Amino acid sequence: MRGRFRILLSSAATAAAALALPALPTAAADPTPRPEGCAEVRVVTVRGTFEPQIGSLLLTPLGWRIAQESGRHTTVTELDYPASRDPDSAVRGIENLTSLLNTTAAACPDQRLVLLGYSQGASVIGTTLRAPTALTEQAAARIDAIALFGSPLFNGAEPYNRGSFDPALSGLRPLPAGALADYADRLRDYCHAGDRVCQGGDPAAGFGNALTYGHVAYFVNDNRDDAAAFVREQLDR
Repeated sequence: MRGRFRILLSSAATAAAALALPALPTAAADPTPRPEGCAEVRVVTVRGTFEPQIGSLLLTPLGWRIAQESGRHTTVTELDYPASRDPDSAVRGIENLTSLLNTTAAACPDQRLVLLGYSQGASVIGTTLRAPTALTEQAAARIDAIALFGSPLFNGAEPYNRGSFDPALSGLRPLPAGALADYADRLRDYCHAGDRVCQGGDPAAGFGNALTYGHVAYFVNDNRDDAAAFVREQLDR
């Protein structure tokens, strides 16, 4: 099964690269003075389990595409966290993401934030956003768009869901209905019908739920295109 998953992942990654990498953005002009390091938009990517720290196969090309299509001075930040199967991996991700967003909002009060998460990374983002005191009001207000893919926290009943999912099914650890209501108009949660991570897999199977084509379908389906368009619309508001 692991060998089959590697083949699927390699094929999906190759297709994703072919679709997303040819149009990497050039540095955007910055017409107005800002504090050092404060781009107009910061895209934060939070990768899935076992993806490389630098260069998520799904999210990094999407982040650069958003940077190019936004027409704004944009930086893409890949969250530093283990993205492993260790019990503290997601905990460290939540801590690091909270710190990054709060620090960024304080240092760059006019910067607009875009969050992209896949699999464990989507769980890190969802858990961070639902914590009532984790983010400062300033940081929460600066988040303009959120796109999640294959999240174990997926709740099939939410109005911001997108994809081919069955609304009667939810993820391995679904959030309560309305848990992310404060971000509903800024959020797209993508779930593929065959993804056992967001569509009621077997909890006893653990990481085996991710070793299916459904969980890597986001590399080749149209969900990335939809997410890019959604983020562009949010930034144009």
